[in-house]
Amino acid sequence: MAVRLVKAAEMRQLDQEAIYRFEIPGLILMENAGLSILQAVLDLFWDHRPEGKSALILAGPGNNGGDGLVVARHLYNRGAKVEIFLTALPESYQGDAAVNLRIVAAMGIPYKVFDEGAVNTLQGAIERADLIIDALFGTGFRGVPQEPLATLIRIINQSGKPVLAVDLPSGLEADTGRVAGPCIKARCTVTMGMPKIGLYLDPGAEYAGEVLVGDISFPPELRDEKAGGFTLLDQRTVAKYLPLRLPTHHKGNYGHVAVIGGTRGYTGAATLASNGALRSGAGLVTAVVPASLYPIAAAKLTEAMTFPAPDADGGFSVSALAALDDLLSRVTVLAVGPGLGQHPETAVFLKNLLTRVDLPTVIDADALNLLAKDKSLLLDPRYKDRRKNWVLTPHPGEMARLLEMSVSAVQEDRPGNAGRASREWGVTVVLKGARTVIAAPDGEVLINPTGNPGLATGGTGDVLTGLIAGLLAQGLTPVQAAGAGVFIHGWAADRIASRKGMPGLIAGDLLEEIPYVLKDLYQLAQNGGANK
Repeated sequence: MAVRLVKAAEMRQLDQEAIYRFEIPGLILMENAGLSILQAVLDLFWDHRPEGKSALILAGPGNNGGDGLVVARHLYNRGAKVEIFLTALPESYQGDAAVNLRIVAAMGIPYKVFDEGAVNTLQGAIERADLIIDALFGTGFRGVPQEPLATLIRIINQSGKPVLAVDLPSGLEADTGRVAGPCIKARCTVTMGMPKIGLYLDPGAEYAGEVLVGDISFPPELRDEKAGGFTLLDQRTVAKYLPLRLPTHHKGNYGHVAVIGGTRGYTGAATLASNGALRSGAGLVTAVVPASLYPIAAAKLTEAMTFPAPDADGGFSVSALAALDDLLSRVTVLAVGPGLGQHPETAVFLKNLLTRVDLPTVIDADALNLLAKDKSLLLDPRYKDRRKNWVLTPHPGEMARLLEMSVSAVQEDRPGNAGRASREWGVTVVLKGARTVIAAPDGEVLINPTGNPGLATGGTGDVLTGLIAGLLAQGLTPVQAAGAGVFIHGWAADRIASRKGMPGLIAGDLLEEIPYVLKDLYQLAQNGGANK
């Protein structure tokens, strides 16, 4: 099953539906949250032997703190030593959190209020603790933690003690994964009801550690995986995207990709993209390169065909499009940009190509940089229907140029920026980087969990471009091809890293691993009846 991710506002709505539509009291939801955290403590940290162990509970005044107080009670009942630090005066706790604070007080579980004068007391509690439970902030947190809580978070992180975060590590923004100041570095996060999108985006994923979803008794209707707009990709979802391959099929059934790219010094980009398309399972691939580079490309490519296009100073000439008429009448998908260059004549060639040829197209690298200089093709209503079949694959720097903003601003809200660009331009956007984001014009957003820093080397993006184009050629929709391509690409890198390590991973390694990834996905599809 696909994993549905939610934003903070969506989670609040689900909570309200549970309480008012299904008449589940908030106290029951809070009790179930605490029991989910308790289970994680026993399973992951204390081997189901809490007697004599010591837990430090940091409880804020909201429902997040209330969840922590429930945990405190259950750990105390099971023989653990429990110390609680409140981050506000007891009388400021309201609603269900106040009820649980009164229960804790009636049971005689000691608590203290943390303020600027309690640092030394906190240090002693940390030293005694086997586990720290962070229940400070909830999903409504934005910005930077204020003092004295900023100091509290720093002290906890410096202690080296294991931390379990309730719902989100305190200091992390639920909707973006943004960390703007001190943030709890958790070993495990138990997120309540539904997983929050910020836990699966960087840097949020780094702070969250292992993420578990706590069952707080939401009815199945509220947990419907198809109801939300955000999805975490997984093997089963990607396996469902893959096309059926029958014994009667031939290469014509799997599409023909034309990879258009290469300029002097960058023939490798076009050849890697061409081989990426072949490794995806595409039936035919033709690499279109400037004529002066044709001998080099032809020598590098054995399985792909090559086509020499009229060139200008090692790039594509304005007249190249006319020379491609016959080829373009036979191909089913274009991949444009790897090693393309930004020569003025190439810019004219690209604009003519995209305005005159109506084919599913993956646009990458220098083609994106040229579009950033002239965004008319992205905005012209005459090409609205055509753009529905375009997949743009920018890295953060290219996205910054396309959106005319800083790279840091792009990274602060990756799903938001990718989604906005997708809707405004009517294209599928693949915002590359750690936890790549795929956004579709209809509002669907996919988050990819695969990949590692071994991909931070030249040529790996070119392989991805070809991989997505090859999947498009086999009949996947743009968002399916983008999601599957990114997942397969990252999973191949993860498998290589597990055997060889990340340093030294090169693009060619991905080309060798992709068939094995596809084999496993097809096997999963066959076993699960996932193929369409």
